Amino acid sequence: MSENELSSLVVKEGKKGGAEDVAATCVTEDVKMIRFANNEITVSKAWLLSTINFMIVFKKRVAIASITDLSEGSIKKAVHSLLEIAKSTKPNREYERLPRGPFNYISNPTSESIQTSRLVEYTKDAINGALSIGAKRVAGTLLFNNINTKIETSTGASGYDIGSSLEISVRAFTNSEASGQANQCARRERDFFPSKAGQAAAEIAKEASNPVEGKPGKYNVILGPNVFANLINEVISATSAFNVDSGLSFLKGMLGKRVASSSLTLIDDGTITDGINSRAFDDEGVPTRRTEIIKDGILRSYLHNSSTAKKFKSSSTGNAGWIVPQPWNIIINKGHDDFQNLLSELDDGLYITNNWYTRFQDYRAGDFSTVCRDGLFKIKKGKIDQSIKGLRISDNMPRMLRNIHLLSSKQNWIKWWEVETPTLTPHALIKNVNLTKSLM
Repeated sequence: MSENELSSLVVKEGKKGGAEDVAATCVTEDVKMIRFANNEITVSKAWLLSTINFMIVFKKRVAIASITDLSEGSIKKAVHSLLEIAKSTKPNREYERLPRGPFNYISNPTSESIQTSRLVEYTKDAINGALSIGAKRVAGTLLFNNINTKIETSTGASGYDIGSSLEISVRAFTNSEASGQANQCARRERDFFPSKAGQAAAEIAKEASNPVEGKPGKYNVILGPNVFANLINEVISATSAFNVDSGLSFLKGMLGKRVASSSLTLIDDGTITDGINSRAFDDEGVPTRRTEIIKDGILRSYLHNSSTAKKFKSSSTGNAGWIVPQPWNIIINKGHDDFQNLLSELDDGLYITNNWYTRFQDYRAGDFSTVCRDGLFKIKKGKIDQSIKGLRISDNMPRMLRNIHLLSSKQNWIKWWEVETPTLTPHALIKNVNLTKSLM
């Protein structure tokens, strides 16, 4: 059966069983992955996975499931089982009926098929790019993903979307204590340059040689794109209306108020042509759109599906998630200064190129910490003075947002396992950031 038939079958069976609302997305992923270490390819995998995700609502009782056995009998059985589960749960009084279609969707087809041999060439380009700059060891992961998504709802939404993406994360080492990481990601093959990721990682690793223990304290810091994208992903998560309502956000009650420096504007855009996660519709069938979340430091909008929009007396932003509204592509506005100008602002500061393990100690207050990894540098009088190690950012997210001072004029797309949502980001200069000792 085709994706159209599979999604329609779920909706038909759900309605037949008495469901008031049914939504089904059939997602087919063609994935190829290459891992490399010590300058050589170590793993090459390819897999094709088809999944049906579906939501059934019976008298405001909501149940959600996913299945990978897409035979007609299995689908019917799963739908009937989920109906029984829905009937046995408590009603969700805040549930809002699915939006009524049909909708007109803006097509952004960028589906590409890439042979594994071509991906091997890209991997070698990244490795050789790092070695050419002076790296001794190179490791990382390259991922190609081609996704087809079909949606069907009982309220008349019906759409089909295709898209593909390439991403690579490269770590380069000049010795056991000197490393750098850089990334490349793109929706189209023509915009993908893995050798640049290798070169950028090696440049950081070269500068990171002979690190000394860093001293805890408050510093004016420059956050590289990896770090700033990671932190802004956490900010956007805090704007999901579900997280706001659940007490998992430091932005509760802040609509229309200043939450950041006037330097910061954040946008979520599911329609942008080169956005890796761009899609024509959300999981309720609502067309995706461009949403201004923070404008000149003022919180303008939360991210909504239909149910959260009802509770907040707002409207869907095209970000469903049947339960949790999610962003598509995050865009951080650029500034007016190049990187050297940002450096020149630091008389005694730090440049942090990468981070791992961002964790919140208090979601409501915004207290968090994250470990500085790879290149970490002491800046003196506008220049890199010393490679350092052993520090983590231990601060408060609302305070850091207010202390954003400058953003660079150059932006980079960032996506890797610490940056789940693709983010177009500049470098950021933030004042008075608290650094503590890291035991890692």
